[in-house]
Amino acid sequence: MTLEDISARLWDIRLELDPVSGSLLGFHERDSQLQDLSAASIESAASRLRSIADEARAIDTQSLNTQDRITRDLAIPEAEILADVLEGRFLVGAVDTFVGQATDLLLSVSSLSANNREESEAYAERWKQIPRLLDQTFRLNREEVAQGRPPARVVVDRVINMIDGYLATNIDDDPFAKATIIETTDDLTRVEVTKLVTEIIRPAFASYRQSMADEIAPFAKPDDKVGLTHSTDGDTVYEKLVHMYTSLPADPQELHDYGLADATEKLPAEWAEIGTRTLGVSDLPTLFDRLRHDPDLSYRSSQEMVDHATATIDRAWKAVDDWFGARPESPCDVVEVPAAIAKDLPPAFYMTPANDGSRPGLYYLNTHDPTSRKRFNYESFHFHEAIPGHHLDRSLSMELTGIPDFRKYYSAFAHVEGWGLYAERLADEMGLYTTDMDRLGMLAADAWRAGRLVVDTGMHAMGWSRQKAIDWMVQWTPIPLSVIEQEVDRYIGMAGQALAYKTGQREIFRLRDMARDRLGVGFDIKGFHDAVLTSGGLTLPVLGQVVATWVGSSV
Repeated sequence: MTLEDISARLWDIRLELDPVSGSLLGFHERDSQLQDLSAASIESAASRLRSIADEARAIDTQSLNTQDRITRDLAIPEAEILADVLEGRFLVGAVDTFVGQATDLLLSVSSLSANNREESEAYAERWKQIPRLLDQTFRLNREEVAQGRPPARVVVDRVINMIDGYLATNIDDDPFAKATIIETTDDLTRVEVTKLVTEIIRPAFASYRQSMADEIAPFAKPDDKVGLTHSTDGDTVYEKLVHMYTSLPADPQELHDYGLADATEKLPAEWAEIGTRTLGVSDLPTLFDRLRHDPDLSYRSSQEMVDHATATIDRAWKAVDDWFGARPESPCDVVEVPAAIAKDLPPAFYMTPANDGSRPGLYYLNTHDPTSRKRFNYESFHFHEAIPGHHLDRSLSMELTGIPDFRKYYSAFAHVEGWGLYAERLADEMGLYTTDMDRLGMLAADAWRAGRLVVDTGMHAMGWSRQKAIDWMVQWTPIPLSVIEQEVDRYIGMAGQALAYKTGQREIFRLRDMARDRLGVGFDIKGFHDAVLTSGGLTLPVLGQVVATWVGSSV
């Protein structure tokens, strides 16, 4: 098999496993399909992925050019990790507010919209399969419980709460109807779509919600045993998740210790310096209490939040050309997280543009309860999720030519999230933070991500309780308690994902220091950034190879 064929098959399996994301990205061949979580489908996909990894490994690298070697070196871990996920079932049918099937549907559909009659009819056929998918999901949830791998109760409760929020919305605001109806006279009628929602979709969600409450919640793990280490084979599962999210054979204890050192030794000096300059406070407990509770630091309205985000992103766009040679064509729109599900979602997140130009990059801003949100935190969020963070990275990757599709959208978590966190600090170098108070938000975000290393490994590898994780975050970050609770619950449900941020950021800074040392006065920050961002998603080992090649060509 050729590398081109291997890449095409790998991407096709990706779309098969998540056809809704395919539609969101502008790949409409599977618009009428919904993920199949039957045992036969899962086993078939895993088997094909193992074959792809074996075939890619057998290719003679001596005959490959640089880009083909990168493709081969990415196809192997991508196929193997996906096969591990499917065979281990540890992210299949997940109970989680982000990657769970029910909640992922509610989140994804808010960004979908049919552009013509064909897409509208295809989406209608897709939604008719929701009862089948949710039934398959529940069966997987029940199997996990039977095998000693139940979800944590707090995450089950959040999933139920999100579904309740959806079911309580007005039919006229139903996201599945909005995604399906188009304003043309020959389209599916509003009556037909409303019937689909009321007779098929909502009853399926209600049934899944009730099954979760009746048959999963009673067996869910209590708050003092939320981590994977308290589940059957949990340590093995966590080891695989750590590798998936960091792309490294990382040791949980080493990651834990690095997070501790960053949050409790390195950052306090920066807190004291900027805290003294802005608020006249250097003592961490006093500073954190002020940042959490001073009402003058809060937003006054959701519109103020949106306006602040828009102005910050516009300012960052204007500075891009001084720091990057490459510049994406896709715009980035600020949109509010749908109110029905906002309570249980994080402050902000990003969605890649559609490849067909039908949708720009979307920066989702959670404006739920705006007066509880502190303005000083948000510039770092905007830089992380939009410019120069995820939108710059993901849009440049999507717009690349001459590489396979799977590389444009490769799930290289440590590269993507590491870049987002790197972008927060880079924005400071670019002079983008408005005030020192906003720079305190940068420190808060850095402490937050260092804390993720500590509490994720703490809960899943060391047996920490949920409350111990919350208490640690309260002590070492100024994040509001409600957000800390929400975030800790996110790490419980998405074990390992929190490790990607600091791991990737540290590696990008290490590579930059290495390049600067090697090149001296010949070091070009634009060239470095382009090297990091213009080969698509990369594992950290492959990113190191790409940067080393750039350095070699720049000597």
